[in-house]
Amino acid sequence: MNALVHFAAGLAGGLFALLLLDWHPRREFLTTFGSGFWALIPDGHWVFRGLGFDGIAGAWFAFHRSAFADLFWFHRLLDRSETGAPKAEMAVAVAVLLVAVGIYALLNDWNTA
Repeated sequence: MNALVHFAAGLAGGLFALLLLDWHPRREFLTTFGSGFWALIPDGHWVFRGLGFDGIAGAWFAFHRSAFADLFWFHRLLDRSETGAPKAEMAVAVAVLLVAVGIYALLNDWNTA
């Protein structure tokens, strides 16, 4: 699955989770982006392989294929759901993210304390 799909899923998941919390907007903003990067962690094997660290990349890839990867915003589930149409997958992910942003903006109490 494309990294944009994982990042958008992490952002959307973070926004929905933040609706349950009442944090300062700055903390919520940083947490949202952190959530997007959290969803990318299982794909770290690509970075290590590109840098020539094949041993670490192999171990990371084994983790990527394990059920534990779903702790990162259902990373493995998304990878297993690939359709072969990456542009359509990205469009759906961005649409879901837009819905999440709209719901977050509508339901957040915007407490600045």
